[in-house]
Amino acid sequence: MPTSCSDLQRMGYKLSGFYSIKGSKKKMEMVYCDFYPNRNDKQKTIGYADIKSAPVYFHVQRNTTSRTINSPIPFEFARVNEGNTMNITSGKFTAPLTGIYFFSITGIWYNTNLRFYLNGNSFWRSAGIGSSSVSLTFQSVLNLKKGDQIWVQIEGNYLADDSNHYTHFTGLMLEEQLADFAIS
Repeated sequence: MPTSCSDLQRMGYKLSGFYSIKGSKKKMEMVYCDFYPNRNDKQKTIGYADIKSAPVYFHVQRNTTSRTINSPIPFEFARVNEGNTMNITSGKFTAPLTGIYFFSITGIWYNTNLRFYLNGNSFWRSAGIGSSSVSLTFQSVLNLKKGDQIWVQIEGNYLADDSNHYTHFTGLMLEEQLADFAIS
């Protein structure tokens, strides 16, 4: 995998133009390579290329009240589950690729706490909500490894829902970490 216009030129590229190269931090960069002779500035960085080997995103919902306490919240309906990475029955998302992911959950919680888990370890917990219902939203951006699992649990009374679909859990891969490639 080339890391510069000079690498591309050594590989036999002769036409000036736009090319993708492996840049810093294992990100793909779009560059303009000027292969004309007597030019000192061969490479001009244009920006980053959003390269994903597979799309990953989901949006799941509940349509009934959940009294599942101290275990992952199961979901009943997948509006979308590209990559089939969200198991609605178990309530767990499994990262298919190493990268940076975004997650959001919204719901109506009654006399309960909400807790986010990564591979069985809690990394966020809501403050005590008290004895009334409250609408709560939590969002997080996480750097995950392939196979990492994310889920949400309630501690306390219950998660209220009905056919209005108050509970939404969404996630998507923002950026895939590219693997190391050898330059040929």
